Amino acid sequence: MDDIVIIKDLNFKYDNKLIFSRFDLEIKRGSFTTIVGPNGSGKSTLIKIILGLIRVNSYINIDQSLLCNDNLKTIRRKIGVVFENPDNQFVAETVMDDIAFSLENMKYNKVEIRKRIEKFTRYLGIYHLLEREPYSLSGGEKQLVALASALVIEPKILILDEALTMVDREVKEKTYKILQELHKTDNLTIINITHDLEDSLYGEEIVVIDRGQVILKGPKELVLEEEKVFNNIGIDLPFMASLSIKLKYYGLVDKIILDMDEMVDLLWK
Repeated sequence: MDDIVIIKDLNFKYDNKLIFSRFDLEIKRGSFTTIVGPNGSGKSTLIKIILGLIRVNSYINIDQSLLCNDNLKTIRRKIGVVFENPDNQFVAETVMDDIAFSLENMKYNKVEIRKRIEKFTRYLGIYHLLEREPYSLSGGEKQLVALASALVIEPKILILDEALTMVDREVKEKTYKILQELHKTDNLTIINITHDLEDSLYGEEIVVIDRGQVILKGPKELVLEEEKVFNNIGIDLPFMASLSIKLKYYGLVDKIILDMDEMVDLLWK
C-alpha cells in the first residue's frame, strides 16, 4: 500500500503562533485514519493546507501529484471534504441542486447525476430531503447532505473535519458503518478529524498531533494503549479502551479490546 498523502518538513505560523514545526505525515492509500489533538493543535489548518486553501512552502504530495498551482484543480477533484459547518458549503436552493452542483461542474450527464444522487442519498437516509431547501434542515440533516455532496463525486480521498458533530449517536453509527463499507469496497481513503476519540473506533489508524508535531501514529489498538500521552494532552480515551487498560492492570485481559461483545465473551470464559 503506497502513501496517498505525503507531507514533509511542514512549517507554518499563524499570527506569530507556531502551528507546525518540521511536521511530517504519511497517509496510506486505502486507509481509514483518524486525526486527533487538543484544541489549537492545527487539525483543521492541516486540512486547509492539504486542500491548497492555505499555501505553504513545503513538500506536499497528494495521490502522486505535487501540491502546486498547476496541479491544484486536479488534486481537488480527487478529494471530497465535509467541514463542521455545512452552511458554508451550500450553493443552491434545493438539496438536489446542491448535491448535483459539483457533478455538473465535472460535466456529468443528467442520467449519471441523478443515479449518483439517488444512490448516496438513499445510503445516508436523506433521499426524502431532495426537494427541501438546505437552510430549512436540522444541523444533522445539513451535515448528511454535505456528506452526500462529497461522496457523489466518488473521490479517492474523503476528508471529514468534525463532520458529524450534529448527528445523533444512532445516525452517526449508521453513517460510519456506511463509510466503513465504502472504504472497503471502493478502496476509499478516509481522513477523519475529530475531537471525540470514540469516533476513532470506526477507523483503523490514529494520528495524534500536538505542538506542531505527530506524537503518536499507528494502528488504533496500539495507539490507544498510550493512556499517559492522552492524559497529558487532555483527551479522554474511548470507554472500551479505558476499560481494557484497567482490566489489563488486574490481569483480566492481555490487550486492548474495543468491541463490547468480544470483551464480554472473553470475561465469561
